[in-house]
Amino acid sequence: MHETFGQYRVFEECGEGGMATVHRAEADGPEGTYEVALKRLLPELAEDRHYVRRFIDEARLGQRLKHANIARTYDVGCIDGIHYITFEYIRGHTLLDLLERTMDTTAMPLTVSLHILTQVSRALAYAHALRDDNNNPLNLVHRDIAPSNIIVASTGTTKLIDFGVAKTSFAHVRTSVGSIIGKLGYIAPEYLRGKYDARVDLFSLGVVAYELLTARPLFVTQDLRAAEMLRFQEIEPPSSINLAVPQDLDDIILTALAPNPDHRWQNAFAMYTALSNFAHEHGLDAHDRDVAEWVGIGEHRYPRALTPIPTAEIEIDLDHAFARVRAQTNI
Repeated sequence: MHETFGQYRVFEECGEGGMATVHRAEADGPEGTYEVALKRLLPELAEDRHYVRRFIDEARLGQRLKHANIARTYDVGCIDGIHYITFEYIRGHTLLDLLERTMDTTAMPLTVSLHILTQVSRALAYAHALRDDNNNPLNLVHRDIAPSNIIVASTGTTKLIDFGVAKTSFAHVRTSVGSIIGKLGYIAPEYLRGKYDARVDLFSLGVVAYELLTARPLFVTQDLRAAEMLRFQEIEPPSSINLAVPQDLDDIILTALAPNPDHRWQNAFAMYTALSNFAHEHGLDAHDRDVAEWVGIGEHRYPRALTPIPTAEIEIDLDHAFARVRAQTNI
């Protein structure tokens, strides 16, 4: 059984968040039946201009993003008062799924980790440099780089997804002053204070990289004040946890994790170059097929359903949160 939504036949739900649901769907085209991820704004938000504008901005941005390591946006519209976007449907696993295989056991092979990180940094280099039709920079910041928003396809290609909370210069909807959006464990320290530019994405990717290399979470807390304090504590190098990690790779990851954004990689292309040069110099280059083979071997031990596409987000009012912290601690 399936639901019909315009030209789409709608099947299982892949994810649900605060403003939308995502389902696997099929439609018929000139070359036969094809699959999409169908994202629909919740009906109760259809009259809320804030959410409608944000949804439309996501679609407008998605249609500009055309890169092999970013999930494609196909169609946008409104059917019977329901706003929708269709995306490339990726059969594979989120990086969160793959991390769950390795946590408390052993880190994934360096070749696989480096291949994934290189492809994500390359996607960010493209996205951060994106320009509008008049050649003006869009100043795009993803703002939610995390394992749940990175998919390793069954082909071995890595895809960055969910630009729904991305900030650009053309967006109609801005995050409220004094608020942040993202996943607390991956947010850069300056973003915890409400300030950000593209370098916050590199910090988040540094957290992802650390977790891939060590099979351990880095920042574990749901408390805003504790999260900020953790960012400024000395981080144990990945090589001290995973002896397979060369110290040269420590330097790349710890540079991304610098609390001061001026001490980080200053752009995603620099981080991409450092990672790809490291892999080549140490004989750790891999191909998509190598990653696909590693993922395929794991599937026999850790069977997974079709990849869910996350839509959830966290929005924190910083002024309110810190006021509550001050009241609790008598600061």
